Amino acid sequence: MDDGWKTQSGSPQEFAALSTALAEYQDPSKADKISAIQKELDETTAVLSKTIDNVLERGEKLDDLVSKSQDLSSQSKVFYKQAKKTNSCCVVM
Repeated sequence: MDDGWKTQSGSPQEFAALSTALAEYQDPSKADKISAIQKELDETTAVLSKTIDNVLERGEKLDDLVSKSQDLSSQSKVFYKQAKKTNSCCVVM
């Protein structure tokens, strides 16, 4: 009877799946689903924050544009009234 350990020589290809799994799970974000979700949430929050800033900036620009258009409208009314006065004295009958 042989009391020694049985050994088997295996090819490296037999453990390829194990090697792949070990290499994949060296990165904690891949191994831990919560970390991966948190990373994705952080990225989404950053994009959302930037989008909100852009919308607020666009709103300020729109407010400036509305103000300028109101000024232009009032100036054009003044010009119209002044032109009407000026032209009324020059009417040839």
